[in-house]
Amino acid sequence: MKFISKNFVEQEIQNVGFSPDYIPIALNKHKFLSLKIYNLRAFEANILKQTALSCDCDCAIHKHAVECKVEKTDCILSGTIAQIIDVSKKLKKQPEKLCLHNISKELINQIFLYKKHSETKIMGIINLTEDSFSDGNEFLDIKIASAQVDKMILDGAKVIDVGAESTRPNADDISSQTQITRIMPLLEYIKQKFPQISVSIDTRSSIVAEYALKNGADIINDVSGLKFDRNMADTIAKFNAKVVIMHSRSTPKNMDNMCIYKNLIDEVYMELKEQCDYAKNKGVEAENIIIDVGFGFAKNFEQNIELLKRICEFKSLGYEILSGVSRKRFVQKLAQVENPKEADEMSSLIAAYLSSKGIDYIRAHNVKKTASAIKLGKIFNL
Repeated sequence: MKFISKNFVEQEIQNVGFSPDYIPIALNKHKFLSLKIYNLRAFEANILKQTALSCDCDCAIHKHAVECKVEKTDCILSGTIAQIIDVSKKLKKQPEKLCLHNISKELINQIFLYKKHSETKIMGIINLTEDSFSDGNEFLDIKIASAQVDKMILDGAKVIDVGAESTRPNADDISSQTQITRIMPLLEYIKQKFPQISVSIDTRSSIVAEYALKNGADIINDVSGLKFDRNMADTIAKFNAKVVIMHSRSTPKNMDNMCIYKNLIDEVYMELKEQCDYAKNKGVEAENIIIDVGFGFAKNFEQNIELLKRICEFKSLGYEILSGVSRKRFVQKLAQVENPKEADEMSSLIAAYLSSKGIDYIRAHNVKKTASAIKLGKIFNL
């Protein structure tokens, strides 16, 4: 079950196989909170629809579900919060053997997640790499990197994200030992000088993760979503650490060839859910999971824009959300610039938008501009 952004309700009603002739009329009933419920058996979908109608809201189902000519259907339930609470109360009376009884509880949970609004934390980016797309080779010197950390914290960063392996398109893998050699001096510096600041380590390697966690790191940011190194989830669980599980496909070497989706939002949502469930089965606590939809990773320009428009839908998974759009190629295209650093203004504007949507963490190269944009957004209640 997940939210549906208001501008995409019509598209989602079409996707479930609703009667096309009735869509214009149905849209009048789908102007409030809309929730997509996946894979209900036809007879359960009919019960849900009748329950919704009895509560003065509506539920769009496949046009042949009424006659049970399809075995299963997705459903779009829409109504005011009060109406959906009424639906929940009525579904609670359904037999426990039906999934409708469990849907009753999940509706209340989704209302809670819908209303929840977090205070955004800025995660400053430090790349200790030779070939990162926007700042490669700038911070390999520990003195320069330390000075940049000082500046980002002064400018408002609450988390510092340190990476020693580029994950730009076509980037080569970097050995664990090289990553450790690059990361450790800066990690030690941050933990000694700024003990109140959380440190995130951007790595796909469980060896790097374990070394960093032993030395004070707080978060592991794995752009592979725990798929690159099968020991990563065990390592996270061992240290009871926070982890960023990002949606991606394949590796940076060929991810640009993996931008093929039948339904972008559903597929990213379900693939993220699968990796989060995998992490929990490995012993990672749910409250330690942060999700990232993976802007720029196996997504083209149009797909990145759609993810931005529908980012709130991922709150339905129930985890904190991190977004990393800073200086990405699609942001450069929006800003009509070729130099990644010239995209800082557009990156900061998008950060203000994401903050207005209650996104928990925003990764940024230029912390000062990002913090200013977020502050201005709050003043004008964006």
